[in-house]
Amino acid sequence: MQSITFISLALALLPGTLTAQQDVVAAGGDGSSSEGSISYSIGQVVYTNEISAEGTINHGVQQPYSVTPIFVEEPLKLIDVSLFPNPTRDYVLISMPEFRPGITISVFDMQGDLLEEKSMQSAQTLLFVHEWSAAHYIIRLCNQSRNCAEYKLIKQ
Repeated sequence: MQSITFISLALALLPGTLTAQQDVVAAGGDGSSSEGSISYSIGQVVYTNEISAEGTINHGVQQPYSVTPIFVEEPLKLIDVSLFPNPTRDYVLISMPEFRPGITISVFDMQGDLLEEKSMQSAQTLLFVHEWSAAHYIIRLCNQSRNCAEYKLIKQ
């Protein structure tokens, strides 16, 4: 009798302990190689963001990688810029929704050596990084007055 009660109790509690993240998304998948693995989802419509004195957490299936400037001079502070995807393997799309002509993109390795420089011609500029070594890089955006903002890019 005790074993039946124990088994019933174990089966009743089992579904609550075997949960995993799940959501209904538009697309997604998994990828893996000898270097690692990745899971991705597109179109997650529900998530929550909690902020407290101890920190911030985003509840959801996939966690974002935040791209924050590591250095910004005052005149470029209000420019909204995104680098996607970051980390990346093949390319990075630099987006500036409120495009301003005269922005120069400079790419530096962590030793400060200039690897590439080009002018932004539109609100979106694509950099192909597939030939770069796996490392961290600095993307510097400067206007014609040489006021700059710098962002960290991770090449896998």
